[in-house]
Amino acid sequence: MAEFFELLEAELQPQIDKILHHPFLNRIKDGWLNRDQLKYFVGQYGIYCRFFPRFLSAAAANIPDDPTRMALVENLWEEHGEGILTKSHRILYNNFAEAIGFTIDELESTPALATTEICVENLMDLCRDSHFLVGLGALGPGTEYFTNDEYRIIAEGMKTYEFLSESDIEFWTVHISLDEHHYSDMIDAIKKWVTDEKSEERIRKGALKALALEYIFWEGLEDNLPGK
Repeated sequence: MAEFFELLEAELQPQIDKILHHPFLNRIKDGWLNRDQLKYFVGQYGIYCRFFPRFLSAAAANIPDDPTRMALVENLWEEHGEGILTKSHRILYNNFAEAIGFTIDELESTPALATTEICVENLMDLCRDSHFLVGLGALGPGTEYFTNDEYRIIAEGMKTYEFLSESDIEFWTVHISLDEHHYSDMIDAIKKWVTDEKSEERIRKGALKALALEYIFWEGLEDNLPGK
């Protein structure tokens, strides 16, 4: 069981490295983006941010037992500020966007790039319409496994912008401490379902599809970057 996840993580690592070393993430890390380009990134990532609780909810609805579902419920609870809505991750993201120069109406009406839409709509389909192990594979090994590494890169990049304070980038920094336990909790919940090759393949399928979709998201940002 543990061996399966170790082998899966090793298999996924090349695709994860392609994301973590993506040219657009490198631009963020180096503080390369000007303010308009930064705003472009924030608008598109805001779409993903608004979808993420829906991914969790859709996947949780398909899980047949409470102990497995609890890992996603706890994640959702944290997404919603553990009951303090001013600390919800969506509010933290809105605060970040306002520091970049968005109004909330402008942020929420930002049109999605075609690649952003492909990413979020297909992830939603994975979580809502697939076998629950496919959804857990997408959200666990395919997302939470490396989110803290990804957000650490983004947070460090945001620190290079003098007009952003520590509180402005709290959305990114808070995830660095949370997402590692999100992944370990999810794996602990999934383990009992890893009983045969079919269950392993479902988890693997979800993880690989989620990684492919996230790569499409970053490719779209790079390909459509204004003023490049």
